[in-house]
Amino acid sequence: MSLAQRVDDLSSLVQTTSGNAALAVLTLQNVGHISSQHGFTASSTCLTEFTERVNALLRPCDQMLVLSDDRVCIVFDDLMDDNHVLLAGLKLERAFEEPLSVEGHQLILEVRAGIVYFGRQERLNGMSPEDLYRFAESAREHAVQRKTCFEVSSEETFALMRQDWETDQSIQNAMEEHELTLDYQPKYRLCDGELVGAEAIVRWRNGGTIVPPEQFMSALSETRLWDLTIYSLRRAIREMVEFGSSPPVAVNIVQSVLEHPSFLKSVQNELNIWDLAPSRLAFEIAESQAIHDDKNMLGLLETLREMGIGVVIDEFGTGHASLEKIRDLPADQIKIDRRFVTNVCENSDDQQITETIIDLAHRFSMTVVADGVEDAETFVYLMEAGCDVGQGFYLGAPLNKAQFADLLVHLS
Repeated sequence: MSLAQRVDDLSSLVQTTSGNAALAVLTLQNVGHISSQHGFTASSTCLTEFTERVNALLRPCDQMLVLSDDRVCIVFDDLMDDNHVLLAGLKLERAFEEPLSVEGHQLILEVRAGIVYFGRQERLNGMSPEDLYRFAESAREHAVQRKTCFEVSSEETFALMRQDWETDQSIQNAMEEHELTLDYQPKYRLCDGELVGAEAIVRWRNGGTIVPPEQFMSALSETRLWDLTIYSLRRAIREMVEFGSSPPVAVNIVQSVLEHPSFLKSVQNELNIWDLAPSRLAFEIAESQAIHDDKNMLGLLETLREMGIGVVIDEFGTGHASLEKIRDLPADQIKIDRRFVTNVCENSDDQQITETIIDLAHRFSMTVVADGVEDAETFVYLMEAGCDVGQGFYLGAPLNKAQFADLLVHLS
């Protein structure tokens, strides 16, 4: 069955509900382990049992859609309220408590389910079954992380999901209506005050009000994050060309965008279209996403550097980077997280962390950027501690395109 057909079938299931309803996504989580430990026959038997036990739970008004051998969707209809969903989850849990006897082995079927209660159809108000599936899948992932049989997105959670969905749609509209712009926060070398770079910060001008990124980024789907990153990349490159001579501009990215199959090609295409030197572009990625055991991630960062593009590890100090991981990190700059910089003159722990990061980064030939330089005292401390570059309101607030262009002219 094709993806398009599955989506159509899911749409039909949701649209035929007549009362309060919920969508569940269920998977047989340990089928791979069963196959490797007990063979194909055992795993096949378990998959059949999985489907049969789920089917036995259904009432006449409920409907099931098999997405694959180990994944199904259920639409529960005619529910009293979201508490009724909890009851369905408990029934599901009990249905899989009993082990399955296969070739003398007692096998536990580890089912993980995510359930989203959405009530009557009119409450969807534009949300598609695909959006509902995404919410249910998110709940299922929480069940996997917590090692519980199921997680329920309640009435309150659905309202929050609905709000995130509306934000996601608003950002899509904002890109189409050109309501998103970039501000540029300057980065200055501390020892001599030279402008050495800038961070591109997305600004959403919503009805005359500027909405900062922290108020909408966490609500975006992976698809929208990809769209927004490419939108920001194109805008930053185009505006750098318009600026003429300018220091490197850093664009923020997240792990899912960096790992997108088209990302590297998209970056190279944009550089080629606008004939921009790769050295004038950098990407900032949070330490928590850049430093882990995924060799693919490190390989992608190294590829960016091989292309001549700068790599900045943002929010450094908030993760769990070992000395070995810092040594192997393909990065040009380390940006100390602002939570350590803001009170560095008063807090001895922050001083120790900051000085340790500076020393480690320099040992591995990396430039150190301090984020959140808000006063003269902090500026002096960081300069004396050997920090290379600073960014913050004391040095310069984020500037819109015209203001940043004026700054470049003034400094030239």
